[in-house]
Amino acid sequence: MKNITFILMLIFGFSFSTLAQNKVSDFRKKYGKEIYYNYSGDFNYTQKYLDELYIIAEYYIANSKNELLKKIIENKGRLEYSVEQQQRNDKEYTVLGIGTVIEGRITKAQWLFYDAENNILYEYDLPNDELVVFE
Repeated sequence: MKNITFILMLIFGFSFSTLAQNKVSDFRKKYGKEIYYNYSGDFNYTQKYLDELYIIAEYYIANSKNELLKKIIENKGRLEYSVEQQQRNDKEYTVLGIGTVIEGRITKAQWLFYDAENNILYEYDLPNDELVVFE
């Protein structure tokens, strides 16, 4: 599936630069593992949408400046994310909580809000309680 990542990104309308593509490729080589995910059975996500979210999570992780994520990758820790739906300012978002498991506890390094309708990915800025477009 990962071999068609960039084609899927174009199909879904989630485009990114050649530099970003190279970072995803480098991330895959360096990390060399699958990213785990989980979600509540309360949400009826299609496999196609879950695949899209995986690609988005991988893209974010590969291009993020988040130091905790960089350290997890460097140490080959287990990367994972949760998937849920949330309303914010009268808008529905798919929320990804990206992080790892440390000593049996889930540690979130970053919350992402994905606007599937407009194909926009946001980082959640916790101190300012705002969404910032991820570019």
